[in-house]
Amino acid sequence: MSELIDQNRCRKMRWQLLTSVSALSLTVILSANAETADRSTVWIELGGQLERIEGLDDPNLPAFTAKGGPFDVMPAWLAQKPAIYSYGVEGRITLQPEDSRWSFSAGVRYGRSNNNKRVHQQSEVSSQYANTKYHGTAGVPAFKTVSDNIYADFHVKNHESHAVIDFMAGRDVGLGWLSSVASFGVRMVDFASGSHVSMRGRPQVGFALQNFYGKYLHRPFGTRFASVSDNEHSFQGIGPSLSLEGHIPVVGGEKRTITFDWGANAAVLFGRQAAKGSHQTTALFYSQAVGAAGGSPPYYGQVLLYRHSIPHDRSHSVAVPNVGGMAGVSFRYVAAKMSLGYRADFFFGAMDDGVDARHTEGRNFYGPFATISIGLGD
Repeated sequence: MSELIDQNRCRKMRWQLLTSVSALSLTVILSANAETADRSTVWIELGGQLERIEGLDDPNLPAFTAKGGPFDVMPAWLAQKPAIYSYGVEGRITLQPEDSRWSFSAGVRYGRSNNNKRVHQQSEVSSQYANTKYHGTAGVPAFKTVSDNIYADFHVKNHESHAVIDFMAGRDVGLGWLSSVASFGVRMVDFASGSHVSMRGRPQVGFALQNFYGKYLHRPFGTRFASVSDNEHSFQGIGPSLSLEGHIPVVGGEKRTITFDWGANAAVLFGRQAAKGSHQTTALFYSQAVGAAGGSPPYYGQVLLYRHSIPHDRSHSVAVPNVGGMAGVSFRYVAAKMSLGYRADFFFGAMDDGVDARHTEGRNFYGPFATISIGLGD
């Protein structure tokens, strides 16, 4: 149910984002004076995106979460699942000197996601015992029913953020109707994600018959578990980048045109991959204990079975290949442009998303975007 709510919220967010940017774009384009500029020398681009994220952090799965019972309803890995969509903004400024086929640009794309989830599930377990204390007494049932709950409780907080910064120099290599720009430069990225997970559970429960000063009591017994984990993962890298992007006119004239846009990019990022955190698991056994010295009756209490606390702190220097691409449609005027499209970026082996041991995983982003661009100068 929580997963369905998250997906519905993401769909609603996506349409709100794209609708807002599109409406703003149309307003700017309609108000722009496209007749007064032959060629803009400065372009300012702003926009937003909604991206699906792949390669998020591994869940913390203590051994007690595999014992069935309440953990069968919602498994621990599903309760800890982070948000799979991020939302963000982007911007770019491009300089195109007059009488030159060269251009210079600086751009940034930033996205983030958060979720805070609480899940509690339980079910009742019952057992029937012969009512030996009052067996045969009129009006007293021959059997006694006792019951208690097995349960699982989760509190999960996840966060993720990513920033991609590009500094590029490009040259127009278009031929005739096919306009394209080949660029080279530097790409910098900063990825971060983390989680706080608190779990409690009693996957099994039984009942013990206890004679307490001549009164028979049915005490529940079983092990109650608790686990708390905090983990942070990051990657910062920088490296050379290449891109090729262009557009093909579909319909329109010199001053108003609809184009099909395309692009591809590749980079190698050198940086540091880090993971830091800890997790602690505790097991307490609740049951009837032995009697104290002097012949006193047994008492009911708890016994600490174990408490394991395991920290981890590791980092590695890595080289991360990055490839990506985009496709979309633009509505172009002389000094304004509105673009809608779909983009994907894949960063192979960028993150160490493991808990106790290193586990490298790619961090990938893909989804729709919308931008507006305004040209200044002539």
